[in-house]
Amino acid sequence: MHEMQVRERVARWIEEGKDLFALLPELLGAEKEADLLRRELMELRKELAESKSHSGDMRKEHGDLHKQLEALRQQNEQLMAEKAEAGQALAKVLETVAATNQIAQKLGVTKSPFARRDTPAATPQPAATPQPAANE
Repeated sequence: MHEMQVRERVARWIEEGKDLFALLPELLGAEKEADLLRRELMELRKELAESKSHSGDMRKEHGDLHKQLEALRQQNEQLMAEKAEAGQALAKVLETVAATNQIAQKLGVTKSPFARRDTPAATPQPAATPQPAANE
């Protein structure tokens, strides 16, 4: 009887094996798909690492540009202050020139001492004479 049970078991095993062999192509296809997915996952991980590196570089560059922008803003503020100061100094010079012109008009001076002479060789210039000091 023991031999009969073994034969029946082997027969069932063969029948079940046939069913399993029918599933084998599907399992092999699934294995190929799993390999493809593993490769794709590795590529995605590589891309993620590159993206993280690029993101870090971009953050550093952003920080550098932000510092540069802040330095340029400070420089701009300084230059604007210097421009305003120069404008005030020029306004004072113009006031002084206007006051000098008024004085010259009151004194009857018709030609400005700062005016250009047409031909310096044609008009002889007087020799400079030393002036006595007022406090001596």
